[in-house]
Amino acid sequence: MKQVNLLKADIEALIPHSGGMCLLENVSEYSEEEIVCQTQSHLLKDNPLKVKGKLSNMHLIEYGAQAIAIHGGLIEKEQKKDQAGGSRIGYIASVKSVVWGAFNPLTMKLTVRAKALVMDEMMKQYHFSICDAEQQEVCSGTVLVVHP
Repeated sequence: MKQVNLLKADIEALIPHSGGMCLLENVSEYSEEEIVCQTQSHLLKDNPLKVKGKLSNMHLIEYGAQAIAIHGGLIEKEQKKDQAGGSRIGYIASVKSVVWGAFNPLTMKLTVRAKALVMDEMMKQYHFSICDAEQQEVCSGTVLVVHP
């Protein structure tokens, strides 16, 4: 995997989310098949996913989905090189096989990994996993993204 240090501004240029809805704050490494991201956005009081000051386990799926979107943006950027044009839009078609671990919303860091299982012009299927600061898995699953 290629070691990188992409920060929030770099990430916002790759995905349609910005400001508080751009949940991932750093990309540390990626390859054609995988990406590793980190964040502390779950600790922010103004995290837009929080309800009554709390982040639900269900919201962790959005963290995984954003890692997938970032990976797609990076791969498209590499393939296009100097060609004009933006990233293709993708929509989550399904989320399956979600496994929940014990999630402490006060953990100091989340590490989000996504690995492409299938990629073609019309769709991508990824497995994602999210670990807390102690490297305990708090959520994992499979996401299908379609490109209209």
